[in-house]
Amino acid sequence: MSREHPALPHQASPAGLPVKDSSHSFWHTQPSPLLIGHRSTRNLPETADVVVIGSGMTGASVAHHLLTKNENVDSPAGGLNVVMLEAREACWGATGRNGGHCQPLLFETPHDASVGHFELKNFRTLQKLIKEKEIDCEFVEQPGVRAIYSQHHLDEAQEALGIMEQSAPDLRKMMKLVTDKKELAKYRIPTATGAVVTSIAARMWPYKFVSRILEDLLTSTDLHGTFNLQTLTPALSITPHTNNHWTVSTERGSITTDKVVLATNAYTSHLLPNFADLIVPCRGQMSALHPLPSVHDSNRLQTSFGFLGDGMDDYLVQRPTDRGGHLMFGGGRQHGESIGVTDDSVVDAQTAQYLRSRLVSAFDLPEGRVDEKLEFKAANEWSGIMGYSRDEQPWVGPVPDHDGVFVAAGYTGHGMPNTWLCGKAIAVMVLLCEDNTCSEDLVAKAGGIVGLPVVYEIGKERIERALKGEGVKEKDWAEMRREG
Repeated sequence: MSREHPALPHQASPAGLPVKDSSHSFWHTQPSPLLIGHRSTRNLPETADVVVIGSGMTGASVAHHLLTKNENVDSPAGGLNVVMLEAREACWGATGRNGGHCQPLLFETPHDASVGHFELKNFRTLQKLIKEKEIDCEFVEQPGVRAIYSQHHLDEAQEALGIMEQSAPDLRKMMKLVTDKKELAKYRIPTATGAVVTSIAARMWPYKFVSRILEDLLTSTDLHGTFNLQTLTPALSITPHTNNHWTVSTERGSITTDKVVLATNAYTSHLLPNFADLIVPCRGQMSALHPLPSVHDSNRLQTSFGFLGDGMDDYLVQRPTDRGGHLMFGGGRQHGESIGVTDDSVVDAQTAQYLRSRLVSAFDLPEGRVDEKLEFKAANEWSGIMGYSRDEQPWVGPVPDHDGVFVAAGYTGHGMPNTWLCGKAIAVMVLLCEDNTCSEDLVAKAGGIVGLPVVYEIGKERIERALKGEGVKEKDWAEMRREG
């Protein structure tokens, strides 16, 4: 839990725009020919019913659920005119730079089972959609191993699982706590203090999933409205217009719209400066590592991994053997600058070295016993910008005192099991809220339709409560420097 201060004034500066020359993500090595440089119309439309800013998994979900058949709420007659703005190429932000690791962390909020149930529903929804659409995004369900390397974190996990015996027994049954050294070795983590193992986890190629969703929106002849994608078009500002409308300004002109959806995650405060202390940018680093013989072919990993310890929060999946078997390993934030950073053109050398070498010792690989300085060879090394939430929960819903503006952002590095249904929740809110007025009852109704946890909803009381708590930078500084 966060420590409380009597008062904490706004201190953070608003985020800037995404940098133009980002580092080269492995997930972008097979870009969509349709999406690269895509602009559905040569000129920027002057008006729209809804402008969605951001084209990652959240933005794609919002557009998908606004324009395709929605079993929960009717679309307006004639459908909606939806314009999506993206500062860079489509899906070139956090979704296109993450670890490809989709695992609901069911024991993270033991006192609030709604969060675990929502993440589980999100996981199953993605799984079903990928199967129905036959999306080749390497989605494979497999066990998830949360390896723990400090007694402090092991005690916390054990306590959480104990609480869930009463608060969420159905979720508790999906997990087991492992501390036996022989069993830890079977999971290939012999040096861990313990582990939480679940059957609910998956690996996937996130960019290919989002690409397919956007491609279908661009090529479908059966939408409930129209979809216009404008890449390489950063939104510079949003300002109130007459008659409850908004003006979204870009370097290529402005759009007048009824509703604006910010699917901008780390960059949210660029357009909403009051969110500067609520959603803080954080640079993470990733690598695609060529497998050593001891983790290749018949020796390949059979699970996904999270590595949790004092000052450590790393994550790992392995791609299919017939497609290279790359170890997609990310983390190492304790070695480089991260909180408050929006520049993903930088690949920190010390962090990169850590990512190339850490798995040798974590798995106690035989090759490392011969060569103590052994490192994996990297096919790609890159960075990406996450949005860290001040109270560690996403911010989803209409923005107070900004009628017609909606946000779904602040996933704190845990977007994959959250973003798709958070985007759907926003779409349902947009469809339900008439005349840009979103009452608490309508927000609650939309949240109930999707299963959105109440703690995700935006409200003035939540904002005030979050601002009284410890800031993202202070909490992260303490965690990164914690000693067992």
